[in-house]
Amino acid sequence: MKFKKMFGTAMATVLASALLLAGCGGNGGNAEPGGTNSGADSASNAAKENVELKAYLPGDKPVGFDEVLQAVNDKLKTDNVGASLNINFLPWSDYGNTVAVKMSAGEDFDMYLDAPWLSMNQMIASKSLQALDAMVEERPELKASIPNEMWEYNKFGGKIMGIPLGTTQGPVYGLLIRKDLREKYGLPELKSLADLEKFFYAVKENEKEIKPFVINGIKADKLPFILSDSANMAQDEVLEIGVNMFAYSTKDKKVVGQWESPMIADAFERVTKYYKDGILSKNIAQEQNAETLFKQGKYAATYYAADGVEGLKYAEMLKDGSDKLEVFVPNADQAKPYTAFQQWNFLCIPASSKHADLAMDVINWLSIKENHDLMEYGIQGKDWEPVGDTSYKALSGYSFPGYTLTWRPTLNRTPDTMMADDKMWFDFSADPAKFTLSPTAGFTFDAEKVKTEYAKITPFHDSLFLPLTQGVMPADKGKAMLEDKIMGVGGQKVIDEIQAQIDAVVSGK
Repeated sequence: MKFKKMFGTAMATVLASALLLAGCGGNGGNAEPGGTNSGADSASNAAKENVELKAYLPGDKPVGFDEVLQAVNDKLKTDNVGASLNINFLPWSDYGNTVAVKMSAGEDFDMYLDAPWLSMNQMIASKSLQALDAMVEERPELKASIPNEMWEYNKFGGKIMGIPLGTTQGPVYGLLIRKDLREKYGLPELKSLADLEKFFYAVKENEKEIKPFVINGIKADKLPFILSDSANMAQDEVLEIGVNMFAYSTKDKKVVGQWESPMIADAFERVTKYYKDGILSKNIAQEQNAETLFKQGKYAATYYAADGVEGLKYAEMLKDGSDKLEVFVPNADQAKPYTAFQQWNFLCIPASSKHADLAMDVINWLSIKENHDLMEYGIQGKDWEPVGDTSYKALSGYSFPGYTLTWRPTLNRTPDTMMADDKMWFDFSADPAKFTLSPTAGFTFDAEKVKTEYAKITPFHDSLFLPLTQGVMPADKGKAMLEDKIMGVGGQKVIDEIQAQIDAVVSGK
């Protein structure tokens, strides 16, 4: 999924979702880390000396964490892993800088969260991280808990430089709509964008207090990929590549600006029309309260992503026992979206760690269901209780940020408050088989060679690209301005560098 900017939109939702996801699968905790069975010889069962492993993770310490961590460390001792965890939470405001200073000073610690949007590329270039390939191969629970596609397409220079942390395998975008309003107007289940448009205009024509569609302005850059006739069908001639405003043409095998795309041109035109007609809020550029406004019943549709986060924001609307909400995903019956299987968060081990193998033993131990659940959800019976094998009921306010340490796609549990449509699409997005491999899989842009030009281009995302995707700036005018402005500050040089990096990835397959 696109959990790229922790301080901005997508990762803010991830921070809010840390209580969502934990485990189903593994071997039920009956094996020792590294795959050793409890019936191993007496030498291997001898009590091991305990080594404290230090970890740095971002964000605030969860409520009740000290008690849960004690339970984790008690079980590590019972299972004779030979380690305990000392987890230190650092404020997001200076997490990246603080960890970078600790790394450069050679501080002895054993694991931390990093990412390409933090300092991971620089840490790899400076040889500050340990390659993990051999150690992953030796730890079957860890390897099995993460799909092969995630391992393969989240390497750096062909090596595993961090444990990829994620729950979904690709982006699935859509809208959350008021099912009760659709039925009120006698409309059938929405299948196509034409159906969606009928719903929008029915709301506009029939409701005085309810407006058609609300989305936070910062998220409007997803609208071209939601409102395109080719959405979700892997027919896109132009693919998202994780570089704002740019894309890859599968037809020409060229990097292009998203504003140039013939395949999503219909979406830009739709957005322009919807803004002009009042389907989109006239305040969309400044809108930051879409979630609240939808919950208050002031809008008939809002943004949805099958990431296990967006849908859960609205679960409280169903506490009355109704089923008044439903998910609309364009071309749902044909959906097999492109994905690069790219994740945005990685658990890394510094080169300076003296206990890399032991740290990997603990990471493997956390890839066993019962251990994973303990860290992710807390103490069973106090903080949570299972609901079947794939769901859970929260009993306390404990909320561990799983994206920093424990997310494993094959160990997902979902809250018992999750609406059926949301769970169906989340399960879809967690299954690698539901996606089509992107030709650019394995590509992560490194802007170092064009950092000056890229820095000049970046502000145009908010000043020009967002207004275009919001409909505030008409499609024809917005596209022309983007082309002129971006190319005027060295955009072609950036495009050439992205192209060279993608070509290197593609040619190596």
